[in-house]
Amino acid sequence: MKKSTLINLLTVMVFCLIPFSAGFAQTVDDLVLWTEQYPPFNFEENEKLQGISVDLMDIMLKKVNSRLTRDDIQLVPWSKGYKAGLTRKNNVIFGTTRTAERETLFKWVGPFAPTRISLTARKDRNIKINSINDVKKYKIGVIRDDVGEQLLVAAGIPKKNLDRTAKAISIIKKLSSGKIDMWSYEETVAKWFIKKNGFNPVDYEIVHVLKEGVLSYAFHKDTPDSLIQKFQTALDEIKKKPAGEKSKYEKILDKYLK
Repeated sequence: MKKSTLINLLTVMVFCLIPFSAGFAQTVDDLVLWTEQYPPFNFEENEKLQGISVDLMDIMLKKVNSRLTRDDIQLVPWSKGYKAGLTRKNNVIFGTTRTAERETLFKWVGPFAPTRISLTARKDRNIKINSINDVKKYKIGVIRDDVGEQLLVAAGIPKKNLDRTAKAISIIKKLSSGKIDMWSYEETVAKWFIKKNGFNPVDYEIVHVLKEGVLSYAFHKDTPDSLIQKFQTALDEIKKKPAGEKSKYEKILDKYLK
């Protein structure tokens, strides 16, 4: 084979490979969006996906010129979405509490809301927690792979003390009946679930705060920094407050929290 022919053949092969390789280059529309039932931040009601983080994501997608909409967001149990966010490229999971343990596992856009992970108990139990060591004598309900579980494990609470499940309603029923002593979860969301499922929030109380932090959008760690910056810029723009009126961000908070 002539040298010139060989060079031409190699050139053709290289150009043939370029579109194939480009298929791995992540764009906005390659993203797979996951969320969970976590009201008022993200939840489905009357067959409509809504909440603070969902509304914000919907606006951000428009700002970054994506074809994706809120209809492309998948509502799944937290454990499934969290594992997908960790292991599958292009995946985004929200709302996610940003912790030191999770910091390098994802790339982050946010924050979009403050959060407090607390231990909730029935008032009539009169549970008093002075330190994390006091927690070791109780049975605690947790959502699998939720930050409420991760914080307890990191604090040295034995796994045998944890009652793990995928659904909040299971924990609420056990808490109400006395099968578990406390629930480790985001306190605003816990209160919402308690009320929505026919129980009186007045009958429950926060007995210990595990962590105060922020909720953010967790992107797979291989997401290009340029894409992360686009979403962060979009979120920052939504938060900007025009002179004399509320920002889009503040209006969304009012919609769900007032």
